[in-house]
Amino acid sequence: MLAVTGVADIKTVGIVGGSLGGLFQAVALTELGLDVTVWERSAGRPDDRGAGIVLQPGVAWFLSMFCGVDPDRISVPVTHRQFFTRDGHSHHTLMRQRMISWGAIYTSLRDRLDVARYHDGQHVTALTSRPDGVAVEVGGAVHSVDLAIIADGSASRHRGLVAPDGVPRYAGYVAYRGVIDEAELPEELSTSLRDRFSFYDGDQTQFLCYFIPGDFGSTRRRMNWVWYVQADAAGLDRITTDRDGVAHGPSLPPGLIAPQVHAELLARARRSLPQPLRRLVEHTCEPFAQAILDGRVSRMRKDRMLLTGDAAFVVRPHTAASAEKAAADAIALFTALGQFPSVDAALLAWEKDRLAEGAALYRHGVSLGHRLGLSAPAAMPDRIS
Repeated sequence: MLAVTGVADIKTVGIVGGSLGGLFQAVALTELGLDVTVWERSAGRPDDRGAGIVLQPGVAWFLSMFCGVDPDRISVPVTHRQFFTRDGHSHHTLMRQRMISWGAIYTSLRDRLDVARYHDGQHVTALTSRPDGVAVEVGGAVHSVDLAIIADGSASRHRGLVAPDGVPRYAGYVAYRGVIDEAELPEELSTSLRDRFSFYDGDQTQFLCYFIPGDFGSTRRRMNWVWYVQADAAGLDRITTDRDGVAHGPSLPPGLIAPQVHAELLARARRSLPQPLRRLVEHTCEPFAQAILDGRVSRMRKDRMLLTGDAAFVVRPHTAASAEKAAADAIALFTALGQFPSVDAALLAWEKDRLAEGAALYRHGVSLGHRLGLSAPAAMPDRIS
């Protein structure tokens, strides 16, 4: 496996959040010989519908080195980028990449982690710094750990303990998303999109699509599409309020879109998308949506508490770097704890490295959004809670 020189003066680690950010950390730190416990507030394995990801080098390396998984076996290759014009014509450019599903990464990480270390349906209610570590309160019980890692995502409930300035802001547009089993697509449409990472850049909008593996890395393929559309504050609230009138905040899960919002999405697709991409929207039974957020922090460490993944920097999906950033956070911590003579020296070096990388990705994502004309309309809500 990976050679390390030792571990700084910690033995126990508590991780708040069991999604990708927390799992990358749990797998890497377990490999260091640390006693790792993960608490995830949601119960059961999550549904990964719609979560297509560009397989970046850091994630591929992590899966191979830490999980013993060949990333090529659980991803889908593309050979070209395909760019559509409004009339449905397209041109290609050679660019080889691999696409993976969120679920394939999640399963690879979960399967590597001892089931006794992962506690789902367990809500961390408080974190308290102590001179020698952190007290983690879960369901009325208090667990003492040497290091606590906050990995509960962009809507983190504990971020403010480390970085009160880090609450994400709405960027002024949403990503509609959809997934379709390849068998459900017309053959000619499937053929036109096969082995392609396809794009359409319109007036203040962008649509992209590609094939990903089936549920949790199965061999069956699915078409994954994302459509960025501007929405002001009222529009966001309307889009993420479900068919029963329940508001879901910054995201709307699959299967809940309100009939009128769905009808408006279809009408927008017929009005503004190239015909092949319009057909994808029309063939999607359960589109869903998420607000695009910007989140940055000025620090990622306070005492023995760390922020990782989207609990620290929330970068726009145009960067294709959210999972890569979470994997890099874990690799950097694994390396620092194995090389530095004390935990304080290791955490100081880790924070310096990850703050610089997170800030660069944050700026890059904002720049890409502006370049696409997806600037925030007036009257945006200042923050998303």
